Amino acid sequence: MNTPLRVLITVPFGAHHMQRLQEAAGPHAEIRQTNASAASEQMRSLLQHADVVIGEPAPELLAEGTPVRWVQMTWAGTDLYTRGNVPFPSGVLLTNVAGTAYGHIISQFVLGQALSIAQNFPTYVRLQERHVWKGAGPVMSFEGAQVLIFGAGDLGTCTAKRFSGFDAHCVGVCRDTKTPRPYFQELLTLDEAEMRLQTADVVINCLPNVDETVRWLDERRLRLIKEGAVLVNVGRGNFIDCMALARVLADGHLRGAALDVTEPEPLPTDHPLWDEPRCVITPHQAGGAFGKSAGTEERICRVCCENLRRFVANEPLTHLVLP
Repeated sequence: MNTPLRVLITVPFGAHHMQRLQEAAGPHAEIRQTNASAASEQMRSLLQHADVVIGEPAPELLAEGTPVRWVQMTWAGTDLYTRGNVPFPSGVLLTNVAGTAYGHIISQFVLGQALSIAQNFPTYVRLQERHVWKGAGPVMSFEGAQVLIFGAGDLGTCTAKRFSGFDAHCVGVCRDTKTPRPYFQELLTLDEAEMRLQTADVVINCLPNVDETVRWLDERRLRLIKEGAVLVNVGRGNFIDCMALARVLADGHLRGAALDVTEPEPLPTDHPLWDEPRCVITPHQAGGAFGKSAGTEERICRVCCENLRRFVANEPLTHLVLP
């Protein structure tokens, strides 16, 4: 008799999603769910009795000789396992949900932040706190605006779609500029993008963490951006030199910036960006899923269920990262 598949789930899927995961794994699969914040000893014990993990257990626990054969992440980014100090176990499959789960909700965040800065909402909030009835000055229109989006995958495309509703001109930055992508009027390589900073009304980073983009937006390039532009970062914090950004914002060169990711992260309490009125900071919350966005949780569940079905059927998995 075959040994039942043992699946450990470390994220808070609801009962209806757990039922679907059980159906995808098969009636004989043993599915256990635990809290991601479980004590290390408890998680270590559970991993010793799991063939498949859905979630993101600590890399050091996975590296301790577990029987785990496949980790299905519920995140898009894989830095935890692919760019950390602890090597991901050799021969173990790693999949994520990139290109599927988060584009709709993060692009909504991007548009909301950009609109907020364009309409002077942060200033009005501060005026309201002081009980001051006063106009905050001219607003910014996205009609005909040049929107430069670093990253033209799912997230970048969803973002371009939303800005297209304002009749903006969307320019995507990506490796493959030969294949047309919906909602983008132009596609550029990273090397070509620098020359377009000076005409960009909105600059958005949606790129993952790769070596060639670390601090790409340094002080020199920040000052190349069109005066009065809006900057939004929902990709990786190290794309922007945050100390340089503080200086550029203090000089009034940009209309404003919205950062959901920073370098370092969390941002130190004494960092000058905290006190910069032109900067809006959120603690890596743009891509909320469990308990925050039912739509995102549903998309994650679909990927997990499909891959569970494939794993049981010995078919190739989707969203494969390693090996």
